[in-house]
Amino acid sequence: MKNTSIVLILVVNLFISINGYTAVTSVGEINVVDQTEGVVPASTTVPLIVTLHIDRSLAELGEEIKTIEILMPPGFLTQPDRFKGITRDRNQLAARAVVSGGNILRVELADAIVDTQNSIYEIIFDCQTPNTITLSAAFRVRLRNLDDAPIGEFIRGGQADGKLNNDKFTLQVIANVPPGPVIGFTAEADTTGENDVTLRWQNSADPDVNGYLIYRDEEESPINVKGRSSTTFRDVNVPPGEHTYQITAYKTRLLQSDRSPIQTVNVSEDTAAPEPPTMLSVAISSEGVEVTWKPSVSRDVTAYRILFGSAETDGLEPLPDSVRQRTPEDEVAGYRFIDERILSIGSFTYAVIAVDEVDNMSVAAQAKLRIFAKPYPNPFTPLSPDADFNQIVFPARAIEDASGEFTVLIYDIDGMLVKTLTALPGETELTWDGRDETGEIVESGVYVYQLQVGESFKTGTLIVAK
Repeated sequence: MKNTSIVLILVVNLFISINGYTAVTSVGEINVVDQTEGVVPASTTVPLIVTLHIDRSLAELGEEIKTIEILMPPGFLTQPDRFKGITRDRNQLAARAVVSGGNILRVELADAIVDTQNSIYEIIFDCQTPNTITLSAAFRVRLRNLDDAPIGEFIRGGQADGKLNNDKFTLQVIANVPPGPVIGFTAEADTTGENDVTLRWQNSADPDVNGYLIYRDEEESPINVKGRSSTTFRDVNVPPGEHTYQITAYKTRLLQSDRSPIQTVNVSEDTAAPEPPTMLSVAISSEGVEVTWKPSVSRDVTAYRILFGSAETDGLEPLPDSVRQRTPEDEVAGYRFIDERILSIGSFTYAVIAVDEVDNMSVAAQAKLRIFAKPYPNPFTPLSPDADFNQIVFPARAIEDASGEFTVLIYDIDGMLVKTLTALPGETELTWDGRDETGEIVESGVYVYQLQVGESFKTGTLIVAK
C-alpha cells in the first residue's frame, strides 16, 4: 500500500508539471511597501511586497505548498538576508529564503500548506532595482509542492490585497532623478468662519510625477495629494493657531523634490454652521418610520442628529439614540435611520441637522409624515405642484387587525376599473397620482375605491379635482 501511494504521488506530480493543471487557484500582485503607484527609481533599493490570494478549497493530492518562487525581471536583485518574512492572513509563517542567480527568490516554508483554506499571503523583501528604465518590468510567481514540482502555471496578476494600488505583477522603473521643486505654493486661511486652509500651487511639468506631499508643521505623515495635474487642496478642521506648510512633488516616496519655501497662516476658531443635509425623505415601512437623507456638502460635518415633533408637542426634540456618525460609506450611499415606535394617527415632523467638530449645527432639514386611518388628502388635485396635494395616499391601517396582500382598486362612477395598485412586501401605504392604466390623468369627479388587506376590505369614495 505504501509503494502504491508513492507511485500515485509521483504520477500526480508528473501530470501537474506536464499539463499545468491545478485545482489550486491563485491571483497576485506586487507593490512597493506603503506605496500605490507600482513605480520604482532605477539603481536603488526598495522594499517590495508580493501579495497572493490562494484558494486551496479544491486542492488535490500533490498540490501541497512547500515553496513560493518569485522570478524577478532582469536587473532586479536580492539576497537571502533581504528577505523580511511571509505572513498568512497576517500571521507570521516560519520560512527561509534561498536566492539563485540573484533574481530568483525561493521562499521555503518550514511547514507545508496542506489544508483547504482560502488565504492571503504577503511576502516582503528588499530588492535592488536595475540601472535602466522600463515601462513594464514583469515578475512571475509560482507555487511548488513537496517534491519541488510546480503547481500549475505561473500565478496570474490581479487584485489580491483588497487595496487600490498596483494590482498586477509588473513595476515601472523610472530615472533616479528627483522632480524639480513645486512653484507658486501659497497657503490661505478661510475668512468665512471655517477653520480651514486652502493650498494652491502650479502643477509639475515632469511626466513621472505621481502627486504631491503637503507637510503641515513638519509632521512626519504628510498629506498625499495624488495626481500630477492637482493644483489645490483644502485642509479641513485645522486646529486654531499659527501653522506652517510646505509641499514636495514625488515620483515615489523615495524620490521627492526639495520642499517649497515655508508658508505661514493663522487659523481662527470654527464659528461657521455647516450646510444642512439634503434630500430628506420620510416613509412608513415594515420596520417603522424610515428617515433617509443625503449628506451635507460641508466637509467638516462629523455627525447628524434626528429630531421629532408632533401637533401635540411644542417644537422639535432629539430622538433617543438617533445620532448618526459620519462614515465614508454613508457619504456615498446616503444615510438611513429607522424610528421603530408605533405612531398614532396624526401629523408628525422629522428633522435632521448636521453637526461639525466643534458642535456648530446646521439649519434643520424637515419632512412631514401624515398618518391617517382613511385615504388623504380627499379631495386631491393631480395637477398641483404641491406634493402634499397632488396624490392620494391609501393607508393599510384603514383596516384594523388585518394582514395579507395589500391592494387598492379604483373605479369610476359607472363601475369601470380605472387603476389597480398593489403593494410590495412590507409596504403599508399606496399612492395614486390620478392617472389611469394608460398613464392619462382621469377627469375630475367622484371615484370609488376598494381597499383590501388579505381577506378584509373597505370601500369609499374620493374626489379628483383638476
